Amino acid sequence: NIVANGEFAGAGLDSVLSEHPEFLGIACSKDKFPLLIKFIDSKESLSIQVHPDDDAARILGEECGKTEMWYIIDAEPDSYIYFGIKDEYSEDEVKTAILSGSDPTLYLNKVPVKAGECYFIAGGTPHAIGGGIYICEIQQNCDTTYRIYDYGRPRELHLEQAAVSLKKLPPRNFANDNVLAECEYFSSELIKVDGEMTVDADHDKFISLTVVSGKGSISVGEAEYVFEERDSIFIPAGEEKYLLRGNAEIIKTTI
Repeated sequence: NIVANGEFAGAGLDSVLSEHPEFLGIACSKDKFPLLIKFIDSKESLSIQVHPDDDAARILGEECGKTEMWYIIDAEPDSYIYFGIKDEYSEDEVKTAILSGSDPTLYLNKVPVKAGECYFIAGGTPHAIGGGIYICEIQQNCDTTYRIYDYGRPRELHLEQAAVSLKKLPPRNFANDNVLAECEYFSSELIKVDGEMTVDADHDKFISLTVVSGKGSISVGEAEYVFEERDSIFIPAGEEKYLLRGNAEIIKTTI
């Protein structure tokens, strides 16, 4: 990512953090930025896949696992995702089906989705994004993906690795309605700005703000910057507060 404005405008975020590791805060490892944040606009159904958790990643020789969450920004009528294993099937049954090359959609929950919903996808959970969905995805910084099924498209499948990684896990719910996801890797909450609001920063952690809709401005210290949909704002550790103005929905993420 390239910094858009301010003192470090034009520099890569990686180079800025390399020169100023203190921006990450004491709660963050300085070896690797811990998050990936993406916008995904699925024009067609994407492959059915699974990411390993940390334990499966070690078995498979990968650096780490990948837990993620999806916030549905927009969805066409009748759109859906595949998410987790149906109640009537066991984990072993699904692994056997995967290794035999069976259609995995028979074993997975097909879930209708609409804007404003959020899904927490722990490592090991089989999943896929259907067509016509626009999401913000927040995840561990890892690209390890094992493709189980790709609707006949000529791409490599990773059935053995997927069978090692796959787990049948219960859905996770979070007590606070504003909390989108909370786990050992990241915590995300939805902030709705309508006018002006002051938000506490964190001495020990950086904060990432992802603008999923609307526009406005943010003041941090003496500096003020405007933002719009799909902008990403990095607030270094050590700040006291920041001021948001405008009309927008923003996902605030910390580790």
